[in-house]
Amino acid sequence: MSDHWGLTVQKQSRATLRLPNIDALSTLEMVRLINEQDARVPEAVAVELLRIADAVDRIAERMQSGGRLIYVGAGTSGRLGVLDASECPPTFGTPAAEWVVGVIAGGKTRAHSFHRRRGGDRTKRVHAT
Repeated sequence: MSDHWGLTVQKQSRATLRLPNIDALSTLEMVRLINEQDARVPEAVAVELLRIADAVDRIAERMQSGGRLIYVGAGTSGRLGVLDASECPPTFGTPAAEWVVGVIAGGKTRAHSFHRRRGGDRTKRVHAT
């Protein structure tokens, strides 16, 4: 699936994301399963290195021309965007909240709370963001 910017978007199985029956595993089995899932990340990133480098170059060009990097998301992806944006000033020396911004659907209260998704209505989720 591609969006209008030509970026490829892949959906991962929700069953994989939830790690089914994880609560029924022993602690060792649980951490082993999480570790196995984590070990898949470098390979997935390696496959996309050219696209990632291109995205970084495009973002850098725009930031050098006065643009900003804005993360927008809901739920966990929103929290991770806010977290990544908050780490840019101490890690890369970017001006706080000027160059890199994190936006989460529902605002600041959602950054610290969990709210189950209400069905699959993507339009409502996009509108809330």
